[in-house]
Order: sequence, then C-alpha cells, then structure tokens
Amino acid sequence: MSNDLKIFKNNSDWFSRSEGSSITIDQEKQSEKRRLRRLQWLFVLLLMFCYVAFTLAQTHGNLNDLNFKAESEFQPTIKDAVKFSDLPEIKDSVKRIKNIPYGINSYPIFPKYQVEPINPAKMQNEPLSKLYRALIKAGYGPIYNMPYGEFWVNSTREREMLYGAHYKHFSASSQLRDVGYSGFSDNEAEVFGKKFIKKHSLSGEFNYKRNVVHYYGFDTTINKITDKNYTKQRYQLFEPKLQLQSHYTDSSKINHNIQLSFYNLQDLYYAEENNVKLKTELNTFISKENLHVNILADYYNHQKPKDTINDFIFSLNPYFEANGKKWHADLGLTASADAFNKSTKVYFYPQLNVHYDVYESMIIPYAGLSGGLQKNSFRSLTNENPFINPQVHYANTHNKVNVFGGLRGNLSSTTCYDANVSYGLYDSLHFFVIDYSDLTQMDNKYKVVYDNTSLLKVGGQVKYQYKEKIHFIAKGNYYLYKPKNLEKAYHKPNYDLTLSGIYNLKSKIILKADIFVIGNQWALTQVKDTTAYVLKPKLLNYIVDVNIGAEYRYSKMLGFFISFNNIANTRYYRWEKYPTQRFNMMLGLTFVPF
Repeated sequence: MSNDLKIFKNNSDWFSRSEGSSITIDQEKQSEKRRLRRLQWLFVLLLMFCYVAFTLAQTHGNLNDLNFKAESEFQPTIKDAVKFSDLPEIKDSVKRIKNIPYGINSYPIFPKYQVEPINPAKMQNEPLSKLYRALIKAGYGPIYNMPYGEFWVNSTREREMLYGAHYKHFSASSQLRDVGYSGFSDNEAEVFGKKFIKKHSLSGEFNYKRNVVHYYGFDTTINKITDKNYTKQRYQLFEPKLQLQSHYTDSSKINHNIQLSFYNLQDLYYAEENNVKLKTELNTFISKENLHVNILADYYNHQKPKDTINDFIFSLNPYFEANGKKWHADLGLTASADAFNKSTKVYFYPQLNVHYDVYESMIIPYAGLSGGLQKNSFRSLTNENPFINPQVHYANTHNKVNVFGGLRGNLSSTTCYDANVSYGLYDSLHFFVIDYSDLTQMDNKYKVVYDNTSLLKVGGQVKYQYKEKIHFIAKGNYYLYKPKNLEKAYHKPNYDLTLSGIYNLKSKIILKADIFVIGNQWALTQVKDTTAYVLKPKLLNYIVDVNIGAEYRYSKMLGFFISFNNIANTRYYRWEKYPTQRFNMMLGLTFVPF
C-alpha cells in the first residue's frame, strides 16, 4: 500500500510541473510580440527623421553653383534637311477624249467555214442478209394424186425499181366414194413491178387465175356419169392493175393513192363478168386533224347466158381523224349511190371509231358505228362457193347499221388480245341453198337467195409471239343470225374456231400445226313426204380439221417438207352433198436455184 501512495504522489507532482511550464511559454510569446512592435515604431521614426534631414539639406543649398566639365574629341553636327518642293497632286486615270466624229462602215463578212464530213454510222454485227432471186417449191400427195408446184422470181435490192413473177399449180385427180368425179385444178400466175419516182411510186401487176372444179355432189347410184367434162366448171380471170401513190412528208400537201383496176371473169357456161374500178384516197392535215376523202367508182357488167345486168356504184367517204396522247377518233359519213340495172338508190352510212388507252396499251376499249354497201359479184360468190349455178340472181347487200365495241391490248411484249361484240342490220344478205329447179335434175348446183337479217357477232383472239421462235394464235367467233323470211340462215355456221402454231428450232426445223373448227350449220334439202318432195332444213354437224407439218432446212438453198391433213380422217361437209377428202399427206422440197 505504501507503494501505491508513492506512485500517486509522483503523478501529482508531475501534473503540477507540467501546468506551470505551459503558463511560462504563453508569457514569453506575449513579451516577444511587444518587442517587435517597439522595433517597428522605432524604424518608422528613423525613416521620418532621415526624410526631414534630406529635405533640409536641399533647401539651404544653390544648384547654380554646381559646375561640371566634360572633355571629349567628339564634335556633334546636324545635317541640313532637304525637303521636297513638289506638292502632292491627284492624277485622274480617265483621260478625256476630244470630240470624235462617229460613223458605221458596214462590210459583208464571208466566214470561211469548212464542213468536215461525218462518216455514216454503221451497224455492227448486223449485215444485210443476202437476197436470192428465185425459189422453187414442189411436192406430191400420193393418196389423192395431188401434184403441187410453186415458183417465185424477183429482183433483189434496188433503189429505183422492184419487179417479179409468181406461178402456182395445185391439183388432184382422184375419185371420192359415192359421189361424182371430184378432181380439181388451181393455176395462178402473177407479174408485178414497182417504180420509185421522186415523191411518188408507180406500181402495176397482172394476175391470171384458172380454177377448174367439178359438180360432183350427186348420187352415182342414180346418175351414172362417166364423162368428166359433163360436170366440169372452169373459172378464168384476167386482171391488170395500176397504182400511183404519193409519199409526201410535208403535212400541208395532199397525199394521194390512186388505184385503177379491171378484170374479166368467165366460166364454161357463158357467164361473164367485167369490172372497172377507180379508187382514190386523199388525205391532208387541217390544223391538227387529218382529213381523209375516199372516192370510189365501181362498174360491173354481168353477162348471164340469158340476160345482161349493169351495176354502177359511186361512193364518197370524207372523215376526220383526230389523235390525242391516249385517244384516237374517226368521224365521218359515207354516201353511196347504186345504179343497179334500171333503178338507182342512194344510201348514207355513219362512220365513227373511237378508242382510248386506259393503261400503257394494256387496256384499250374501243367502240364504233358504221355501215356500207356490199357488192355481191360473180367473183365474190364463186370464191365463197364454187358450186353455184351460173344463172346467178344478183343483189347488193345493204348494211344499214353496224354497232361494235370491244377491248384490246398487249398483256406483255409477246402477247396481245382482242375481244369484241357487234350487232348489224342487213338488207338482202346472201345465203346458199341447193337449186332443185336445175334442168339437169342432178341437184348438184347452188343458187343464191337473199333475206333481211340481223346478226349478232361475238369474237375474240389471242396472239403470242416469242421472237422468231414461237408463233401462236387462237381466234374464234360466235354468230347469231335472225333472217326475216327464211327459216334458217342456210350454210352460215353458228361459230368458228382457229388454232395455229409454229415452232422454229434454230431456223433448221420448223414445226406447224393447225386446227380448224366450223360449227353446226343448216342446209335446205329436199326430202320425200308421203305424197311429194318437200324442202326442209337439215342440220350439218360441226367440222374439226387437224393438220400438222414439218420442214427441214438442209441449207439456205435446199429444204424438205411434209404435211399431214385431216388427221382425224373424217368425211365432213362444208357444202351439202359435197364431202371433202379424208386423211391425205404431201411430201416435197424447196430449192433456191439462184
């Protein structure tokens, strides 16, 4: 316990010492500050005393008594200043010009300009193809003994003239079953030429045709005829033509196309037809519209074995043609005067054609109104039906009005289409019926009858062409005839359809195919009733004719072909009592001699 007390004492003693030493340090710092202040005041007083002493010393002294002498060998001199005596002045850069008399002396200038010739552009890799002067095509059909030959000769490329000639022969000499001798012969010859004269071209041609048929539509079990000439009929045509056509590029001038033609048609039964036709087409621009004027003078002389008929038709057809960016319109009128036999009639027909491009030639609706006088001549009737009686009853067809409309366009660069509908009213529309009043009593000739008829027609076609490789066309029509007096529209099919295609394989092999369909038609035939013969309509079934062919081009100068006709081998009737050939074929070649 005594030890603890000692420690305590020692600690308290240390505490008392420490506290005393801290008080002594503070006192020393305060005394130090008092000494610094005394020194500062003493220094300030000393500075004030020195300032006063210096000031007094300068006041009592004289500055003029102070002299200083400096010695030096340098003698300073000042150079005289040279001043410019010229006064500054402003000089004007624009000089005044004295009065000068003005005058213009004109002299013609003749520039020396030398025209440098420009070489004509030449198409690369497209040279003109070589033209040949002649072509021969010949073939033979062994089934019906059918020889075929065709020959062309013409000029090549010439700047001032074109000319050429053409001849064709096609015949058959076989006998069809249960009918008379059905041989035929078709011969055609043509010579043509064209001359270019400045802004005009003059062309001419001469045609000759000789077509031989036989009235073979009779029953051989009743009429046993062995003489072929007894049923022979021959149509022979001579036809010269002239044409003068202008080629003005100036729209203010009147372009014209004048055509003059004549033909003489004869048969073996003293029927003859002569025709002289003058057709003139004029057109020029009035403002922005194109004015057309068509003038027709058409004279016919029909010589029948027992009568002669003259017919003169004069027509005047002025119309305007206007075009816009997307539309086109024709507006006009046709006046026709028909001096037939001993009577004259005048007809007026409207002419209106309008179409509008709805979208980039893909959709083009069109509509129109028309009419016209149609000549039924010996030539037109025999071309349609070669088995008519030479004692033809003539009458012209008066198409009073024909309203039509449709839609056409291009579906693509290779495909186009056309769909249309029309309705017409006809006076004296022609029909063919068997002439049971013929003196031969073979009932194998047709006569022409006429009736007022309305006709509704719905048609359309689609065409596809891919370069020169593929060609395809499909077209069809539906007909609805309503004759006024006749019970049926005799030998007028109610529809027709055509499908044709060509495939070109590298211009080496060409394949062809055709399908022709003719709808049902009515014929007026004689049937035996209980007591006598009466005339009644008879339905002729539709016709389907399928043909295919191929051509192999061995070279540019030589080729071979083969064709197969009526592949279905059907015996169909286009005209009552006149059956057609069944399946037949032909082999042949094409040759370029020079």
